[in-house]
Amino acid sequence: MKLIKYSLYVVLVIGCLFVLAKPGLNQSGTQSDVTVPNPGEINPQPVERGSEPPQNIGGIRVDRSGFDRNLQQADFGRSVQMFEELQAVEFGQYFGTNFFGQTVSPEEISQILCNLAETTGKKAAVLYVISLEKQLELLLVLPNPRRCTEATSKQNDNSTLFVRKIVTAANRKTLQTVAKQFRAEVTNPNLNNDYRTFGQKLYEWIVAPVQPELAANKIDSLIFSMDAGLRSLPIAAFFNGQNFLIEQYNLALIPSFSLTDTRHIPIANSRILAMGISKSTQSQSPLPAVAVEVPTLTNILWQEGQGFLNEESTLEKLESLSRQQRFGIIHIATHAEFQPGKVSESYIQFWNSKLKLDRLKEISRQLEWHKSPKVEMLVLSACRTALGDEQAELGFAGLAVQAGVKTAVGSLWYASDVGSLALMTEFYHKLRTAPIKVEALREAQLGMLKRQVRLQRGELLLSDGRRIPLPPEIASGGETIILSHPYFWSGYTMIGNWN
Repeated sequence: MKLIKYSLYVVLVIGCLFVLAKPGLNQSGTQSDVTVPNPGEINPQPVERGSEPPQNIGGIRVDRSGFDRNLQQADFGRSVQMFEELQAVEFGQYFGTNFFGQTVSPEEISQILCNLAETTGKKAAVLYVISLEKQLELLLVLPNPRRCTEATSKQNDNSTLFVRKIVTAANRKTLQTVAKQFRAEVTNPNLNNDYRTFGQKLYEWIVAPVQPELAANKIDSLIFSMDAGLRSLPIAAFFNGQNFLIEQYNLALIPSFSLTDTRHIPIANSRILAMGISKSTQSQSPLPAVAVEVPTLTNILWQEGQGFLNEESTLEKLESLSRQQRFGIIHIATHAEFQPGKVSESYIQFWNSKLKLDRLKEISRQLEWHKSPKVEMLVLSACRTALGDEQAELGFAGLAVQAGVKTAVGSLWYASDVGSLALMTEFYHKLRTAPIKVEALREAQLGMLKRQVRLQRGELLLSDGRRIPLPPEIASGGETIILSHPYFWSGYTMIGNWN
């Protein structure tokens, strides 16, 4: 495998940029291979980091002003590859890793999307959202409308596959201001519906310009690759004046296409390892609904697996069980924090210790999560991100890459203990039958939005009418609790492989 060090292809101090060679359509040789290493590959090298992101790696410094100028002048293909490389640098700097491999071209992304549409029956498009100083750039890659076998043998008019839109009203300062206001409003269910005003503005800037092309191509899944400062936006709650974005599309977030293993493997028969902490430990607040969540998943909804609570939910237990057998899903219902500052400031709480985010990749490789059968999905059902902090959002958006798994699911904020229980229970219920993982998440979010999933008479009511009894401490005296406000569901995000 020919390996190319990413830092050679980023904006240099003098503002130069190079274009990478093209990878194969199965993404072999791309940067996503850092999650599927082989003996012939060069291992990513650690990079010394302080509390602030480093200015250079291997002598290469990102000149963002120069990058912005060059991107505006570049054609569509080069612009996509420039942004893919910028993403690799930013995530690499944060995690202390040099990514090796090649970036995917727009033509290859379109081809992969076409292949996946034929396999899954779902049509996805990738939207790059690039926040420049004076304008917003949107780069949309659509799946080839022809049969994939024809796409390799015929010359196609790519103008219908690649869409570029420029939104001058959304310069970087204005966009970041509205994003901050939106996050502040949507995370407080006690306020009025002012979040809709900001959500509608974001929809107008980010989604509406490409909406005609999405509709014409019958796209049902919209995959976002976001610029810095936008990765912690609850895109599900974008609002068009009548509906939320989640009512229109399956939604997912990727760090970049080249850092994502997009291959589809059905997840319905995967074994699950679920761990949860409902009691207070190491000064963390208790999460009483976790005592219902874990046994519901492993004893009722997803019986192929094992579940552990509290004192049994240790990192040592996770390591021991992962060495004994393979689990396709690892579900951790405990506090997890994506904090500002160094990657080591972020962590996943186990009973007797915190797994710092900088150790997650090491643990993943020791446990060989990348080997077949690979860990398909890591779920953190009670995590929280420092909203708007660029370093914290790198940890969240890069979770699948750092964990060495194909897909990660987490929440941008603590929605509430019972809100997490409701969302996760409905998600796993839908995961059994949904054609792709992200559709199961969407159906769970819609169930809460449409009040089909709610707390009523001391029970959790699911969309199919199933009732899960709740203990008195979370039953709220039997009163009905409606979970339709986006605070309860829009923070939940699928990261990485959406299939």
